[in-house]
Amino acid sequence: MKEDVCISGLYYKYKKTEDDDIVKILEKVKLVKQKHKGVGSVFGYYPLNYVSMRKIMDKPRNVSLTFDATETEDTPVTGLVEYKKIVFLVKSTSRFFLKPDIGEVIDQIDFHDWFGGPEFDAICVHLNEYELLDGTDGEHFLMTATLLKDEQKEKKQAIEELYKLRDESHKS
Repeated sequence: MKEDVCISGLYYKYKKTEDDDIVKILEKVKLVKQKHKGVGSVFGYYPLNYVSMRKIMDKPRNVSLTFDATETEDTPVTGLVEYKKIVFLVKSTSRFFLKPDIGEVIDQIDFHDWFGGPEFDAICVHLNEYELLDGTDGEHFLMTATLLKDEQKEKKQAIEELYKLRDESHKS
């Protein structure tokens, strides 16, 4: 993971996104966890539930995705496909309590992916994928997240555009 990342760039972007901007982003993008909810359930992307999202929306930089906002809905979100994977920096006070927050993820998303509205519809943080940064006394880690697109959304938008074109051609 370290070989593919500009570590100084991660530090430069760290905590650059304001809380209000994080909240605006989260109004458009879902936070999901990839999991299996038990016997008879589907392995898939489950959105965080209302209580977890409320905690995050109130204080996006102070809510841990590993301890504070962990509960998901029971119904998976279907149609999500990988848009891209990103690496983000997590600073923790202890190597035993890795506590990433959504602000740390959003800080590292390239501005091109936001231009004209988000190019993705969901974020999935991989809580089991982390790597300690050397020389940080066990307090700085790299983690990964996947940005996901809803492929059904694109199809719906394309169909809506076709209907608009058809309606406009009938008016002429």
